[in-house]
Amino acid sequence: MKNPMMNTTEINTHDSQPHDNIVKTVDLREDTTNTLELLAERPQVQIERFVKDNIKLSKKIISQTVNVPVTLNQEVLVIEHVFAKPSASQDNLVSVVTNNVNVPQLMVNGQAITLGDTPIEIPLLQQTAKVNIETIVAEKVQLMTQNVSHETQIPVTLRHEELVTEKVEYDEPTVLATTHISPEEVNLVSK
Repeated sequence: MKNPMMNTTEINTHDSQPHDNIVKTVDLREDTTNTLELLAERPQVQIERFVKDNIKLSKKIISQTVNVPVTLNQEVLVIEHVFAKPSASQDNLVSVVTNNVNVPQLMVNGQAITLGDTPIEIPLLQQTAKVNIETIVAEKVQLMTQNVSHETQIPVTLRHEELVTEKVEYDEPTVLATTHISPEEVNLVSK
């Protein structure tokens, strides 16, 4: 198995000039054919808008009974026996005039009525209340929607690639390049 990350030395066989063995070193960092791309994942957030709820609005009538205070007036008959000469009442509606002690007279609405043996009818007035119901605008309700933003955390599992390097031991090493050393150079090395 050949290790692609090792620096290799190659013998230049393309050169036509007679030279001794020329060794060329190749830097794999500049070789783009041996480049690995390590991938990683990243989150992409997509916000969707959907109908969550429907709100139905309607009006309903609520009835309640309330007591409305009203002041009512009514007339009552008041009879006073005055034996002195009476003065006329201020409103001239009802007054008793006695010209003769035996025959009293009543003044009803400016008319003199003699009290005798026959009964006299005197109208008495009374007030009654009639309540009318009027519809008014009690309140106005303005309806609108409002966007309310809030932060939320969404768990996302992201993966990425890492480069794993391990040493590979070869049973039989492969010879990549051979360099010949002359016997004269060997003696120099040993000395």
